This record gives sequence, structure tokens and C-alpha cells, in this order.
Amino acid sequence: MPLAPRLRDYLRQAFQSPAPAFAFDLMIPKDWIWFEKDGQPNKVNGRLQLLAHYGNKEQSSIIEIYAQKIDREMAPEDWLDQWMQANHYTIIARRTVASDAGRNADVLASRTIEGRPYLYRLRTFKNGKFIYLLHSFAEEARYASAEDAFLVAATSFNLTAAKPQQPYAEELQDVPLHKVFQVGFKIPSSWTVKPDESVDAACESWGLSNGSGTDRVGMINVYTAPRNRFKNAQEIALYATDAVRKLGIDPTGGTLAEVPIGDPVVSLWTSDSFAKLDDRSMLVRQVVLGTSKGWAIFTLISPVAATDPYLVTAINKRALEIAYIKLLTASSPTG
Repeated sequence: MPLAPRLRDYLRQAFQSPAPAFAFDLMIPKDWIWFEKDGQPNKVNGRLQLLAHYGNKEQSSIIEIYAQKIDREMAPEDWLDQWMQANHYTIIARRTVASDAGRNADVLASRTIEGRPYLYRLRTFKNGKFIYLLHSFAEEARYASAEDAFLVAATSFNLTAAKPQQPYAEELQDVPLHKVFQVGFKIPSSWTVKPDESVDAACESWGLSNGSGTDRVGMINVYTAPRNRFKNAQEIALYATDAVRKLGIDPTGGTLAEVPIGDPVVSLWTSDSFAKLDDRSMLVRQVVLGTSKGWAIFTLISPVAATDPYLVTAINKRALEIAYIKLLTASSPTG
């Protein structure tokens, strides 16, 4: 059923807060209740904070709105994955929702509470330094009758006091490219950027680090070369993989695959490989951009772990996305 005909059964509920990042409105069923004793923080404390709690009179169907302040840039989808794992959710279905602020998530999940099965609809949003989670749930037997309310709330969620359309939790720094590409890319300001002087005069290379020395927890190499230097994307990927092996990391299992982006000028390929380094599991993610001028390959090396309380992998993945998307957009005539 289309969304519009159902809206006569809903009202727009405004939530006011002295903290601008916490003020929002959304649509809930007219016969639902705002449980005013729950949530309503008046300041940010750096933890996941319950803002408001709505539900039907029987409290068998609930919508909770949470906010989490972040200091490092990351995609909400990656943040949610770690939160769900830590809180023992089982994912039934999911979709990624594209956003300039990073990939959002829309997840259907299950969990058993005191022997009773519940179904959950989890939807993320992000603005600046805040990730928002709409956490909606009902007992499994009642979920179908509550799902419309959950979807309308997620569709109508709107920040009312925060400065809108702030994509990043951090400032971005510019990294120039002067040889093959006459445009550069960007990376979060918390990353260390150093030129790699080991390449020849026709090429260009940058080393990007999340941390330094023994505290380094992620690295990205960006390498550009003229078009005639490599026959195809696979060849430049092998070149970059050999450089990774010289670091004592031997990635396996990755297959470079082209990603359709509908751009007549720029082509994109990606691959994920895995390796071991000092008994730690490592992700090696490669992104290749190809144009008539030349090639650019972005190679991320990041630790991966079943439990990642500091969200290191999420931070590293998002930095890679920002870097290559900025170059991709700048290289495209439609960008």
C-alpha cells in the first residue's frame, strides 16, 4: 500500500532538547504514547544516549531513538554492525542506504529476551559528529501489525535544530595529485599524509596512516600511473599487491571485479583479500580507478577482528571511501 494514504492515522511528534543535535521530529501513530520518563538527555555525554521512547498503550510495539557522538569519521552501517554483534542480534535481512555522510543501514533482526522472540527494525542516520539509530521492535507474533509504524517513523525522521547536511565528523584535508591526474583527493584530518618518493618521475604515490609508529592501526597507499604503464586493472592491482607483500603481508582470496558506475569516462574495480600479520587478521582492500589518462589504485591495509570496540576497521574503511570517491567524482565530467 502506498505510504501517503496511511498518514491520516499518524501525527508528527516534535522532540525538543537544549542540545541542538538531539532535537528532532517524526511521525508516529495517533494512538501511541510518548513515554516521557525515558531518555530526554539535556547534554551530550559521548555514549549511546536514548533520546525518546514511543509505543502503543500495551507497550508491545516500541520505537526508541538513540544518538551517539563520534569523534572519528565512519559509516553508520559499520558502527551498527559492531553494536549489533555486541548486543547479540541475529540479522535476517539488510540493505545499505547510500548517503554523502557514509553508508547507512536498514536492518531486520531478531533477538530472544527472557525466552521470548522479538523482531527489530534498525535504521541509521548521520549528521556531522552524530549517528542516530531508530530502534524499533515488537514480539515476533506482533511484528507484522507494527511494521508500518516502524517504516513511517524511519521515513519521516528529521533533525530540527542541528545544522543540516554535515557529511563528516572530521575536517577533511586535501591531498594533491600533479602528474597523471591534475586533481587531488581528500582524507580525514586525523590521518597522517606523506609522499612516497620511491616511485619514478611519471608516477605519484602517497602514504596515509591512521596513527603512527607502533600506534598505527591502518594504512592506505594511493598510487597513480600513466595509462600505458599497465595493460589493465588486474595488472596494476598485482603491482600494488607485490608492494603489500614486501611489508610481510601476503593477501589471498581476492578477485578484482568491475563495479558498474554508469560513467563513460571513469571505470572502477574493487577487491577484498585477507592476510595474517603477527597473528592478526588483516583486510587488504583495493580500489582501482581507470581513465583515458591513467590509473589510480587505493590499497587499504586494516586489522579486522570479530570484536572491534574502538571501531578501527570502520574508521579505516570510511577513510578509503572518502579518498577514492573524491577522486572519482573529480575525474568524472558529471561530478
